[in-house]
Parts: sequence; C-alpha cells; structure tokens
Amino acid sequence: MFFLLKYIRYIILTATILLALLLYFFSIGQYTNLSALYAELGQDYALLAVALIYFSLIITPIYFVFPKLPFKPIAIKSRRALGVSAFIFALMHALLEFFKVFGGFGNIKYLNSSYLLSFLLGLIALVVLAAMTATSLNYAVKKMGKYWKILHRFIYLAGFLVVFHVYLIGSDFVKFFDLGTIAYTLALMFLLFLESIRLNFWLVRKYPTLKPKIIFSILTVLIILFVVSLYFLKVN
Repeated sequence: MFFLLKYIRYIILTATILLALLLYFFSIGQYTNLSALYAELGQDYALLAVALIYFSLIITPIYFVFPKLPFKPIAIKSRRALGVSAFIFALMHALLEFFKVFGGFGNIKYLNSSYLLSFLLGLIALVVLAAMTATSLNYAVKKMGKYWKILHRFIYLAGFLVVFHVYLIGSDFVKFFDLGTIAYTLALMFLLFLESIRLNFWLVRKYPTLKPKIIFSILTVLIILFVVSLYFLKVN
C-alpha cells in the first residue's frame, strides 16, 4: 500500500510509455499498409486517451458518492499522472491522424462543417491537456498557488470537448445500438450521474432554501437530454 501510494505516478507514466511502444510494435506486425497502420494505431491511442480522461474525471465524484471504496489515497494521487498519460496518447493520436492519415494542413479546406468542428474541439482539448501537463510537476504547484487548481479544473472543459469530438467524428458511433456506442454512452451517463449528486449536494449546502429532490430531478433530466442530443447530433 505504501509503495503504491509513493510511486503510483511513476508506475502510471512508465506503463503509459510501455503500452504506447507495445501497441506500435504489435501493430507493425499486423499491417503491411502504412495508411491502415497509422489509422488503426491512431484510433487505439485515441481510445486510451479518452479512457484515461474518464478515469481522471470519475475519481473525485465516485469517492464522494461512495466514500468507503478502497484505495482512495492512491486513486486521488494518481489523477495527475492519468492526465499526463491522457495527453501523451492524445498527442500521438493527433499527430498520426492529422499528418499521416488526413494529410496535414493542406487538406483542411476539404473538411465538411462537422469534421471541422470536431477538429477544432479536439485541438482545444489537446491544448488544455498540454497546459495541464506542462504544470503537472510539484514545482508548478508551488509556484502557481491557487491558480494551479483553477487551471487544472479545465480538465472538465477538456472532457466536455472530447465527448463532442468523439461523437462527431468517431467511426465507432455511427449506429446508436452498436456495442461501443452503448458502452461509451452508459459510462458517460454514470459519470454525469455521479457529478449531478455532487453538484446537488453543493447547491443545497450553498443555498439551503433549495429542495434537494427537485434539483436532483432537474439535473437528471438534463443529463438524459444531453446524451440524447449527442445521438441526434451524430445521426444528423
């Protein structure tokens, strides 16, 4: 337990580098066509980036709702390393997909509005993750003071942008009843549900006259409407 608590960040970052290399060398053996190799590898890196962002986001609300879950100190300490790892995979995804698969800046003019919007959202999310990665060291925490926490709350913005990026351009989300779409949507709804409980608690504590059940009901409806709108955004 003490070993994990002390070295969890190093373990996560080391595992990230090893996994990236493992996927690369494994993919080389599976594909003879470079375009297919880059496309598949880019999607794999994207999936890992999304998963890591999700895990970094869900740690706080899940321990808020279920405080007796084990390994809380380790999970809390791992968040920074998860964010850095998400940036590493997101950067590799962006470089492969944009330069090797898409063809670089010269082909931007051929993008339709949906792909262009998805590209811009993904770029903004990548910039946010880059800023957070650049300030992830303890030295930055001490130097930035209260502004460090403000900056790192932008992970919620990055997560929000990634959701739209994935639904707009993700090839795995063409059919609503596809297994990948269902799993992704349920995971997203679970995260939003946990966050709604946390937000409900904060609102009631800050504004005691509010009724908790009414607020929670409104938040739940908003979550459902948000997820449904993502589906119609994709199919239309």
